[in-house]
Amino acid sequence: MISGMAVWGGAGWLLDHWWDTRVFFPVGVILGMAVAIYVVVARYGAVDPVPGHQSAGTTRGGRRSQPRTRKGQR
Repeated sequence: MISGMAVWGGAGWLLDHWWDTRVFFPVGVILGMAVAIYVVVARYGAVDPVPGHQSAGTTRGGRRSQPRTRKGQR
């Protein structure tokens, strides 16, 4: 995550230095932090589901429920 802040912050610093502004460095640091957090969550997954919470379409054992109708039958 530090490398994301350093890379994007460095790019912002360069833009600030070339264009004689002061806005791109903080924007680059924040953007680098946001992208780094997104990459970590995308790579390692989101938070585990709450224990005991049942998602739609599954039974208590975690298996999917059988469809109510079979193909060709009504």
